[in-house]
Amino acid sequence: MKIDRIELYVVQNRFWRPWRTAYGSDAFNRVLMARMVSGEHEGWSESSPLGAPTYCYEYADGAFEIARDFLAPALIGQDIGSARELNERLVHYKGNPFAKAAVEMAWWTLAADCEGKTLGQMIGNTPGEIEVGEGFGIADSFDDLIKDIGGAFDKGYSRVKLKMAHGWDIEMLKAVRSTFPTQRFHVDANSSYDPSDPEDLAILKQVDKFGLAMIEQPFRVGDIYSAAKFQQQIDTPICLDESIFDVWQAEQAAELKACGYINIKPARVGGIQNSLDINRICEQAGIGCWIGGMMESDVGKSMCVEMAALSNMVYPHDVTPSVENYPEVFTDSVLEWSSPCHFHTSERVGTPIRPDMLKMREKIAKSAIVGE
Repeated sequence: MKIDRIELYVVQNRFWRPWRTAYGSDAFNRVLMARMVSGEHEGWSESSPLGAPTYCYEYADGAFEIARDFLAPALIGQDIGSARELNERLVHYKGNPFAKAAVEMAWWTLAADCEGKTLGQMIGNTPGEIEVGEGFGIADSFDDLIKDIGGAFDKGYSRVKLKMAHGWDIEMLKAVRSTFPTQRFHVDANSSYDPSDPEDLAILKQVDKFGLAMIEQPFRVGDIYSAAKFQQQIDTPICLDESIFDVWQAEQAAELKACGYINIKPARVGGIQNSLDINRICEQAGIGCWIGGMMESDVGKSMCVEMAALSNMVYPHDVTPSVENYPEVFTDSVLEWSSPCHFHTSERVGTPIRPDMLKMREKIAKSAIVGE
Protein backbone atom coordinates (compact mmCIF):
# COMPACT_ATOMS: atom_id res chain seq x y z
CA MET A 1 0.00 0.00 0.00
CA LYS A 2 1.73 3.13 -1.24
CA ILE A 3 1.36 6.24 0.90
CA ASP A 4 0.60 9.15 -1.44
CA ARG A 5 -0.39 11.95 0.93
CA ILE A 6 -0.72 12.70 4.65
CA GLU A 7 -2.82 15.62 5.84
CA LEU A 8 -2.36 16.92 9.39
CA TYR A 9 -4.68 19.19 11.35
CA VAL A 10 -4.52 20.70 14.83
CA VAL A 11 -8.14 21.03 15.92
CA GLN A 12 -9.31 22.94 19.00
CA ASN A 13 -12.69 22.30 20.61
CA ARG A 14 -14.24 23.72 23.77
CA PHE A 15 -15.38 21.48 26.62
CA TRP A 16 -18.83 21.88 28.12
CA ARG A 17 -17.02 22.74 31.34
CA PRO A 18 -13.32 22.79 32.25
CA TRP A 19 -11.80 19.36 32.90
CA ARG A 20 -10.02 19.52 36.26
CA THR A 21 -7.36 17.03 37.35
CA ALA A 22 -4.24 16.94 39.52
CA TYR A 23 -2.28 18.75 36.80
CA GLY A 24 -4.69 21.63 36.35
CA SER A 25 -7.78 22.71 34.43
CA ASP A 26 -8.41 22.61 30.68
CA ALA A 27 -11.16 24.69 29.05
CA PHE A 28 -10.37 23.36 25.55
CA ASN A 29 -8.94 20.24 24.03
CA ARG A 30 -6.45 20.50 21.21
CA VAL A 31 -5.95 17.35 19.11
CA LEU A 32 -3.97 16.16 16.12
CA MET A 33 -6.07 14.75 13.28
CA ALA A 34 -4.40 12.83 10.44
CA ARG A 35 -5.69 11.73 7.04
CA MET A 36 -3.60 9.23 5.07
CA VAL A 37 -4.31 8.68 1.37
CA SER A 38 -3.40 5.88 -1.03
CA GLY A 39 -4.92 6.23 -4.48
CA GLU A 40 -8.67 6.58 -4.01
CA HIS A 41 -8.58 5.25 -0.45
CA GLU A 42 -8.25 7.18 2.81
CA GLY A 43 -7.88 6.58 6.52
CA TRP A 44 -8.35 8.97 9.45
CA SER A 45 -6.96 9.00 12.96
CA GLU A 46 -6.90 11.23 16.01
CA SER A 47 -4.20 11.71 18.64
CA SER A 48 -4.92 13.79 21.73
CA PRO A 49 -2.02 14.54 24.10
CA LEU A 50 -3.92 17.69 25.24
CA GLY A 51 -3.00 21.27 24.45
CA ALA A 52 -0.15 21.64 26.96
CA PRO A 53 2.56 19.21 28.15
CA THR A 54 0.74 18.42 31.40
CA TYR A 55 -0.47 14.84 30.96
CA CYS A 56 2.95 13.99 29.46
CA TYR A 57 5.80 15.75 27.66
CA GLU A 58 3.90 15.83 24.37
CA TYR A 59 1.25 18.35 23.35
CA ALA A 60 -0.88 18.79 20.25
CA ASP A 61 1.13 21.47 18.46
CA GLY A 62 4.41 19.70 19.18
CA ALA A 63 3.02 16.39 17.89
CA PHE A 64 1.85 18.22 14.76
CA GLU A 65 5.35 19.56 14.10
CA ILE A 66 7.01 16.17 14.69
CA ALA A 67 4.54 14.47 12.36
CA ARG A 68 4.84 17.21 9.72
CA ASP A 69 8.62 17.60 9.72
CA PHE A 70 9.82 14.05 10.37
CA LEU A 71 7.28 11.24 10.45
CA ALA A 72 5.13 12.00 7.41
CA PRO A 73 8.10 12.71 5.10
CA ALA A 74 9.57 9.32 6.08
CA LEU A 75 6.42 7.56 4.88
CA ILE A 76 5.42 9.45 1.73
CA GLY A 77 5.94 7.40 -1.44
CA GLN A 78 6.71 4.26 0.55
CA ASP A 79 4.89 0.95 0.01
CA ILE A 80 4.09 -0.13 3.56
CA GLY A 81 2.53 -3.54 4.10
CA SER A 82 2.10 -3.65 7.88
CA ALA A 83 2.02 -1.48 10.96
CA ARG A 84 5.21 -3.14 12.19
CA GLU A 85 6.93 -2.09 8.98
CA LEU A 86 5.68 1.46 9.48
CA ASN A 87 6.97 1.52 13.04
CA GLU A 88 10.35 0.24 11.87
CA ARG A 89 10.63 3.15 9.45
CA LEU A 90 10.09 5.57 12.35
CA VAL A 91 12.13 3.84 15.04
CA HIS A 92 15.12 6.19 14.74
CA TYR A 93 12.89 9.09 15.86
CA LYS A 94 12.99 8.77 19.61
CA GLY A 95 9.89 8.90 21.77
CA ASN A 96 6.92 11.02 20.66
CA PRO A 97 4.34 8.21 20.83
CA PHE A 98 1.35 10.53 20.34
CA ALA A 99 2.84 11.93 17.14
CA LYS A 100 3.69 8.44 15.92
CA ALA A 101 0.22 7.18 16.81
CA ALA A 102 -1.36 9.79 14.56
CA VAL A 103 0.26 8.35 11.45
CA GLU A 104 0.23 4.71 12.63
CA MET A 105 -3.50 4.64 13.38
CA ALA A 106 -4.25 6.40 10.09
CA TRP A 107 -2.36 3.56 8.38
CA TRP A 108 -4.69 1.00 10.01
CA THR A 109 -7.88 2.73 8.87
CA LEU A 110 -6.41 3.29 5.41
CA ALA A 111 -5.49 -0.40 5.18
CA ALA A 112 -9.00 -1.31 6.30
CA ASP A 113 -10.45 0.92 3.58
CA CYS A 114 -8.18 -0.63 0.95
CA GLU A 115 -9.13 -4.17 2.01
CA GLY A 116 -12.83 -3.46 2.40
CA LYS A 117 -12.78 -4.44 6.07
CA THR A 118 -13.82 -2.90 9.35
CA LEU A 119 -11.14 -1.79 11.76
CA GLY A 120 -12.32 -4.52 14.12
CA GLN A 121 -11.67 -7.16 11.47
CA MET A 122 -8.19 -5.75 10.94
CA ILE A 123 -7.23 -5.97 14.62
CA GLY A 124 -9.05 -9.24 15.36
CA ASN A 125 -11.57 -8.09 17.95
CA THR A 126 -14.84 -9.80 18.85
CA PRO A 127 -17.76 -7.83 17.39
CA GLY A 128 -20.42 -6.89 19.90
CA GLU A 129 -21.02 -4.58 22.82
CA ILE A 130 -18.38 -3.16 25.13
CA GLU A 131 -19.14 -1.78 28.59
CA VAL A 132 -17.95 1.63 29.71
CA GLY A 133 -17.78 3.35 33.08
CA GLU A 134 -18.19 6.92 34.24
CA GLY A 135 -15.54 9.26 35.62
CA PHE A 136 -15.49 12.58 37.41
CA GLY A 137 -12.81 15.21 37.86
CA ILE A 138 -12.23 17.41 40.88
CA ALA A 139 -15.53 19.10 41.74
CA ASP A 140 -16.34 22.35 43.52
CA SER A 141 -17.65 20.44 46.53
CA PHE A 142 -18.24 16.95 47.90
CA ASP A 143 -21.98 17.52 47.52
CA ASP A 144 -21.59 18.27 43.80
CA LEU A 145 -19.47 15.15 43.34
CA ILE A 146 -21.89 12.91 45.22
CA LYS A 147 -24.78 14.25 43.15
CA ASP A 148 -22.88 13.46 39.94
CA ILE A 149 -21.99 9.96 41.17
CA GLY A 150 -25.58 9.23 42.11
CA GLY A 151 -26.69 10.26 38.65
CA ALA A 152 -24.14 7.90 37.08
CA PHE A 153 -25.29 4.89 39.07
CA ASP A 154 -28.91 5.77 38.31
CA LYS A 155 -28.04 5.58 34.61
CA GLY A 156 -26.71 2.05 35.08
CA TYR A 157 -22.94 2.49 35.23
CA SER A 158 -21.30 -0.35 37.14
CA ARG A 159 -18.21 1.62 38.14
CA VAL A 160 -17.08 5.21 38.64
CA LYS A 161 -13.57 6.64 38.38
CA LEU A 162 -12.67 9.52 40.69
CA LYS A 163 -9.81 11.93 40.08
CA MET A 164 -7.60 12.22 43.15
CA ALA A 165 -5.03 14.86 44.17
CA HIS A 166 -3.56 16.44 47.28
CA GLY A 167 -6.41 18.00 49.21
CA TRP A 168 -8.92 15.92 47.26
CA ASP A 169 -8.17 12.40 48.45
CA ILE A 170 -8.97 10.90 51.85
CA GLU A 171 -11.78 13.24 52.87
CA MET A 172 -13.25 12.96 49.38
CA LEU A 173 -13.22 9.17 49.62
CA LYS A 174 -14.78 9.25 53.08
CA ALA A 175 -17.60 11.40 51.77
CA VAL A 176 -18.12 9.12 48.77
CA ARG A 177 -17.96 5.85 50.70
CA SER A 178 -20.35 7.13 53.40
CA THR A 179 -22.94 7.59 50.64
CA PHE A 180 -22.01 4.68 48.37
CA PRO A 181 -20.59 1.96 50.65
CA THR A 182 -20.66 -1.00 48.22
CA GLN A 183 -20.48 0.41 44.70
CA ARG A 184 -17.39 -0.09 42.55
CA PHE A 185 -14.96 2.85 42.40
CA HIS A 186 -11.36 3.44 41.54
CA VAL A 187 -9.18 6.52 41.86
CA ASP A 188 -6.86 8.10 39.31
CA ALA A 189 -3.99 10.08 40.83
CA ASN A 190 -2.44 11.26 37.54
CA SER A 191 1.12 10.84 38.91
CA SER A 192 0.58 13.35 41.72
CA TYR A 193 2.10 11.42 44.67
CA ASP A 194 5.79 11.12 45.51
CA PRO A 195 7.03 7.62 46.42
CA SER A 196 9.94 9.14 48.37
CA ASP A 197 7.62 11.20 50.59
CA PRO A 198 6.45 9.29 53.70
CA GLU A 199 3.37 11.49 53.99
CA ASP A 200 2.31 10.68 50.43
CA LEU A 201 2.82 6.97 51.03
CA ALA A 202 0.78 7.22 54.22
CA ILE A 203 -2.08 8.80 52.25
CA LEU A 204 -1.99 6.03 49.67
CA LYS A 205 -1.99 3.39 52.40
CA GLN A 206 -5.16 4.99 53.76
CA VAL A 207 -6.65 4.78 50.27
CA ASP A 208 -6.03 1.04 50.45
CA LYS A 209 -8.73 0.82 53.15
CA PHE A 210 -11.61 2.02 50.96
CA GLY A 211 -12.11 -1.19 48.99
CA LEU A 212 -11.38 0.28 45.59
CA ALA A 213 -11.01 -1.62 42.35
CA MET A 214 -7.61 -0.03 41.71
CA ILE A 215 -5.36 2.97 42.28
CA GLU A 216 -4.49 4.35 38.87
CA GLN A 217 -1.08 5.92 38.25
CA PRO A 218 -0.13 7.01 41.78
CA PHE A 219 3.51 7.86 41.02
CA ARG A 220 5.46 9.86 38.48
CA VAL A 221 5.45 8.91 34.83
CA GLY A 222 7.77 6.00 34.05
CA ASP A 223 8.40 5.00 37.67
CA ILE A 224 7.58 1.33 37.36
CA TYR A 225 10.02 0.39 40.13
CA SER A 226 8.18 2.42 42.79
CA ALA A 227 4.87 1.00 41.65
CA ALA A 228 6.22 -2.55 41.97
CA LYS A 229 7.64 -1.82 45.40
CA PHE A 230 4.43 -0.24 46.67
CA GLN A 231 2.20 -2.92 45.14
CA GLN A 232 3.75 -5.37 47.59
CA GLN A 233 2.61 -3.19 50.50
CA ILE A 234 -1.08 -2.81 49.65
CA ASP A 235 -3.99 -5.04 48.67
CA THR A 236 -5.58 -2.69 46.14
CA PRO A 237 -4.30 -3.37 42.63
CA ILE A 238 -2.22 -0.62 41.06
CA CYS A 239 -3.09 0.38 37.51
CA LEU A 240 -0.34 1.81 35.33
CA ASP A 241 -1.40 4.43 32.81
CA GLU A 242 1.00 7.27 31.96
CA SER A 243 3.96 5.04 32.88
CA ILE A 244 3.29 2.73 29.93
CA PHE A 245 4.01 4.47 26.65
CA ASP A 246 5.89 1.68 24.89
CA VAL A 247 5.88 -2.10 24.70
CA TRP A 248 9.11 -2.59 26.63
CA GLN A 249 7.61 -0.86 29.67
CA ALA A 250 4.72 -3.31 29.73
CA GLU A 251 7.27 -6.13 29.62
CA GLN A 252 9.11 -4.55 32.54
CA ALA A 253 5.90 -4.03 34.55
CA ALA A 254 4.91 -7.66 34.01
CA GLU A 255 8.33 -8.96 35.07
CA LEU A 256 8.38 -6.80 38.22
CA LYS A 257 4.72 -7.56 39.07
CA ALA A 258 4.22 -3.82 39.33
CA CYS A 259 0.48 -3.74 38.76
CA GLY A 260 -2.76 -5.62 38.45
CA TYR A 261 -4.04 -3.57 35.53
CA ILE A 262 -2.77 -1.50 32.64
CA ASN A 263 -4.89 1.18 31.06
CA ILE A 264 -4.13 1.26 27.35
CA LYS A 265 -4.68 4.53 25.57
CA PRO A 266 -3.84 3.68 21.95
CA ALA A 267 -2.45 7.14 21.17
CA ARG A 268 -0.36 7.21 24.33
CA VAL A 269 1.46 3.97 23.48
CA GLY A 270 2.23 4.88 19.87
CA GLY A 271 -0.75 3.37 18.10
CA ILE A 272 -2.69 0.20 17.51
CA GLN A 273 0.14 -2.30 16.94
CA ASN A 274 1.81 -1.38 20.23
CA SER A 275 -1.59 -1.60 21.94
CA LEU A 276 -2.05 -5.12 20.59
CA ASP A 277 1.42 -6.13 21.75
CA ILE A 278 0.93 -4.64 25.23
CA ASN A 279 -2.41 -6.41 25.62
CA ARG A 280 -0.82 -9.72 24.60
CA ILE A 281 2.00 -9.29 27.15
CA CYS A 282 -0.51 -8.45 29.86
CA GLU A 283 -2.73 -11.42 29.04
CA GLN A 284 0.22 -13.77 29.30
CA ALA A 285 1.21 -12.23 32.65
CA GLY A 286 -2.29 -12.22 34.15
CA ILE A 287 -2.58 -8.41 34.06
CA GLY A 288 -6.00 -7.12 33.10
CA CYS A 289 -6.39 -4.35 30.54
CA TRP A 290 -8.97 -1.72 29.76
CA ILE A 291 -9.10 1.09 27.22
CA GLY A 292 -8.90 4.76 28.07
CA GLY A 293 -9.35 7.87 26.02
CA MET A 294 -7.90 11.36 25.99
CA MET A 295 -11.09 13.38 25.51
CA GLU A 296 -10.94 12.86 21.75
CA SER A 297 -13.70 13.54 19.29
CA ASP A 298 -15.73 10.55 18.12
CA VAL A 299 -13.06 9.84 15.50
CA GLY A 300 -10.65 8.75 18.23
CA LYS A 301 -13.34 7.43 20.57
CA SER A 302 -14.74 5.08 17.92
CA MET A 303 -11.29 3.57 17.44
CA CYS A 304 -11.05 3.06 21.20
CA VAL A 305 -14.33 1.12 21.08
CA GLU A 306 -12.80 -1.31 18.58
CA MET A 307 -9.77 -1.84 20.84
CA ALA A 308 -12.05 -2.39 23.84
CA ALA A 309 -13.57 -5.43 22.12
CA LEU A 310 -10.28 -7.37 22.21
CA SER A 311 -9.66 -10.30 24.53
CA ASN A 312 -8.24 -9.54 28.00
CA MET A 313 -10.26 -6.33 28.29
CA VAL A 314 -11.61 -7.02 31.77
CA TYR A 315 -12.77 -3.69 33.22
CA PRO A 316 -15.36 -1.14 32.04
CA HIS A 317 -13.65 1.28 29.70
CA ASP A 318 -13.17 5.05 29.64
CA VAL A 319 -15.04 5.94 26.46
CA THR A 320 -17.86 8.49 26.27
CA PRO A 321 -19.68 10.09 23.34
CA SER A 322 -18.11 13.39 22.42
CA VAL A 323 -21.48 15.12 22.87
CA GLU A 324 -20.94 14.60 26.61
CA ASN A 325 -17.59 16.41 26.42
CA TYR A 326 -18.23 19.10 23.81
CA PRO A 327 -21.15 21.35 22.88
CA GLU A 328 -20.09 21.16 19.22
CA VAL A 329 -19.07 18.04 17.27
CA PHE A 330 -17.34 17.96 13.89
CA THR A 331 -17.81 14.36 12.70
CA ASP A 332 -19.92 12.82 9.95
CA SER A 333 -21.72 10.64 12.50
CA VAL A 334 -21.65 10.32 16.28
CA LEU A 335 -20.88 7.58 18.76
CA GLU A 336 -24.25 6.37 20.00
CA TRP A 337 -25.25 4.12 22.88
CA SER A 338 -26.27 0.63 21.79
CA SER A 339 -27.75 0.02 25.26
CA PRO A 340 -27.26 1.84 28.58
CA CYS A 341 -23.53 2.16 29.31
CA HIS A 342 -22.58 0.12 26.24
CA PHE A 343 -21.34 0.77 22.72
CA HIS A 344 -21.42 -1.63 19.80
CA THR A 345 -18.43 -2.16 17.57
CA SER A 346 -18.62 -0.58 14.12
CA GLU A 347 -19.71 -2.29 10.92
CA ARG A 348 -18.35 0.52 8.75
CA VAL A 349 -15.46 -0.23 6.41
CA GLY A 350 -12.32 1.81 7.05
CA THR A 351 -12.46 4.60 9.62
CA PRO A 352 -15.42 3.96 11.97
CA ILE A 353 -16.29 7.67 12.35
CA ARG A 354 -14.75 10.40 10.19
CA PRO A 355 -14.51 14.17 10.41
CA ASP A 356 -17.00 16.33 8.58
CA MET A 357 -14.61 18.77 6.92
CA LEU A 358 -17.17 21.57 6.74
CA LYS A 359 -17.76 21.35 10.49
CA MET A 360 -14.11 20.79 11.36
CA ARG A 361 -12.72 23.61 9.20
CA GLU A 362 -13.71 26.40 11.60
CA LYS A 363 -11.91 24.62 14.46
CA ILE A 364 -8.62 24.05 12.63
CA ALA A 365 -5.75 25.97 14.21
CA LYS A 366 -2.95 24.57 12.02
CA SER A 367 -2.75 22.34 8.98
CA ALA A 368 -0.19 20.80 6.64
CA ILE A 369 -0.18 18.49 3.64
CA VAL A 370 2.80 16.23 3.02
CA GLY A 371 3.00 14.49 -0.34
CA GLU A 372 0.97 14.96 -3.52
